[in-house]
Amino acid sequence: MLLKDTLLKVLEEARDKFSLENIMRQQMERIPINRPVYIMALGKAAYPMMKVFLSNVQSDSFVKFIEGLVITPFGYAKEPLNKVTIVEASHPLPDENSIKAADTAIDFLSKINKDDILFILLSGGGSSLMEKPIDGFSLEDIINRTEELLKDGSSIDIINAIRKKFSAVKGGKMLKYIKSQYIYIYAMSDVPGDNPRHISSNPFLPQIEMVNDDRQIEKHHRFDNLTTRKFNVHDKAIMYRIIANNHSFCEAISESVLGIFPNLRRNKIHLISTYISGDSGKTGREIADLASFIIKQKGRGFSAFVTPCLLIFGGETNVKVIGKGVGGRCTELALSAVEGLSRLTNCAILTYATDGKDGNCEAAGAIVDCNTKAALLEKGIDIEKSLDNNDSYTALNAIGAIIPSEPTDINVNDIVMLYVH
Repeated sequence: MLLKDTLLKVLEEARDKFSLENIMRQQMERIPINRPVYIMALGKAAYPMMKVFLSNVQSDSFVKFIEGLVITPFGYAKEPLNKVTIVEASHPLPDENSIKAADTAIDFLSKINKDDILFILLSGGGSSLMEKPIDGFSLEDIINRTEELLKDGSSIDIINAIRKKFSAVKGGKMLKYIKSQYIYIYAMSDVPGDNPRHISSNPFLPQIEMVNDDRQIEKHHRFDNLTTRKFNVHDKAIMYRIIANNHSFCEAISESVLGIFPNLRRNKIHLISTYISGDSGKTGREIADLASFIIKQKGRGFSAFVTPCLLIFGGETNVKVIGKGVGGRCTELALSAVEGLSRLTNCAILTYATDGKDGNCEAAGAIVDCNTKAALLEKGIDIEKSLDNNDSYTALNAIGAIIPSEPTDINVNDIVMLYVH
């Protein structure tokens, strides 16, 4: 089997292990019984999260499910769900439907009584899907500012911090519409560090820096693993649980590698970081340089990495858009690594957006190796010109190096696999 095909097989097996059904089923034991239950799901994974949640709730005669609401991107809802209102809106930029979604959410939350149970299922993308400008600002103001930030390559925490200033629903502002004293938030994190302040711009918790209790999450606290935190906010008890994140997906990759690469044992599989960020092109070049360094250390008595080895990275880089081409974070990272890989042998890099959608192209990611540069040159493609025009997808698609875009039902940032022989 070719190296690139083997890496793809690892990815596919990891996705199977990381299925939403498996993730959500583990949460069902925590559902209170014999109390009216309302469920709101917001984000790219809102529809499948709601569907899986309901399949368990509705099979339990002790759970009194009353009503649900799903807010998700256009085309993500496959069919109607019983007793669930579905609102679809735009992503990554908000639209008029985003305002409709906010109004629908306010109406939904406002009718829940204080003794009822509210479950909130959060995933990335909610920042654009549910929006309501504060007085003095318009939807057009928010769209223009968000578009500027995206093109400038700003990080998600900066983008969300700025969007909160213009929004009447972000930064915990939806709490004022909730009378329920019992709120359970299950979040699939798509932000490095898993800080609740940044997941879908935090509609349902007060700003963390405003919480003074020492037992609460500190302003800069990071969730390194799946965990639960409890907040006591006025008369509300809020349980916030990260049910899936980039780290847990990277661990699923590690487990999958063991059964697919017969020459790789645990001591040759390295999870380097789940906090990669910054410029996609620079990151791609640095990862290729790391491969070169590992190979140069062979036979020198001591090396941090004994070959063959697989290095795993997670996080979210960004692209500063200066060209008019087609591509995304993952394809730009991959194409930027091609020059460095071309000087090596039997090395490959796989990049992948876990939500199945990378930037403005029909790709989920890409796979490049030591032969990619030659394949591009044979097609008459200039790597530097493609990068300067932000046209990484077009270049890599021409040689069959693209992982096609597809719905995944998950959204936990991006991953990069580097294999060095």
